[in-house]
Amino acid sequence: MVSYIMHLKIIAIILVILSMASGCISHPRVLPPPTETCGESDYYFLDSAIECTITAEEIKALLPIANRLKGENIKEDAWGILEWEEKRIEYDFEKASLSPTRITTYPMEKVEISGGSKIQRPSETINIGKGICTDYTVLTLALLFAMNYSEAYTLEINFENDKMSHAAALVKINGRFFVLDQKPPVMDLGSYYLHWKKVEGKAISNATLYRVLWSNGTKVEKIGTLYPSDFLKEDYAFTNFDANRLALGVMEMIESEFPSLKKDGKLKNNRLIGYSSGKRWVMTFPNFAMYYNPEFHEQFVSYIYSRLKSAPEVLADLNDYEHFWVNVEAKEDDLKIELVLARR
Repeated sequence: MVSYIMHLKIIAIILVILSMASGCISHPRVLPPPTETCGESDYYFLDSAIECTITAEEIKALLPIANRLKGENIKEDAWGILEWEEKRIEYDFEKASLSPTRITTYPMEKVEISGGSKIQRPSETINIGKGICTDYTVLTLALLFAMNYSEAYTLEINFENDKMSHAAALVKINGRFFVLDQKPPVMDLGSYYLHWKKVEGKAISNATLYRVLWSNGTKVEKIGTLYPSDFLKEDYAFTNFDANRLALGVMEMIESEFPSLKKDGKLKNNRLIGYSSGKRWVMTFPNFAMYYNPEFHEQFVSYIYSRLKSAPEVLADLNDYEHFWVNVEAKEDDLKIELVLARR
């Protein structure tokens, strides 16, 4: 009788899905992965949802976008995906505010699900134009696979001072992990840890790292757990050399697009002696000295330059003046970009 009662005992699995603007909760599945088909509950856990939602049909649907975004290497592709997601996908505050999901499994494999919402298929996120962190993660992985990459990674992150967790996609370049999280820039693990601590006010306690493999189907493998020291040992410290290199890169892009503008080192100290007129523009990129990693130097240069000339007044002056210089300086964690223009 006791055995019979125990057999009929309801197994309750509670899965909480909460979110804020930069985070959401997703826990690893507690049931074995499906062998052939996906059960409804599998779409509520990140690792199983990746396997269930990133299919050959989904990759085919994403090919037109992936082909437009495809660059010359993984660095261009990773950055391009984040720029596209920033423009095309909005954070879904309504989905984030839904009540926690409750999954109840009964004997005979009957499952009842109440509250919450499934992790979306990549094409669904694109079609509705919004999602939460797990949806962004799945979409980012799928776009990488549609670009013909066969391996990527994902993190499920827990915090010391917050019950919410977070998810993000990663790529591995020259033996180092870089995080792709909803919008530029791509960050190394150290910058990512410091971003959460300094900008978001949350301390990462640990993160589960998964390898995601693609070969006409998706396979997710847990490969380890990262702790704060694992993040911080990958941090890159911004230097004056990096500042000068960024300035040179931006100046090269200006010279390429505006051949009538001549680089003039006399303007380096913002002195207009010998010139009839001049103008100075300053743009600050919050936390970009903290985010910078030389592995993505070209992408940082291009991003800074595109933002600089996106201001109509700056663009007009670039077309109007004869001489220029660019200074780049780290102000604590921020980057200050100074454009000096002059005419004789």
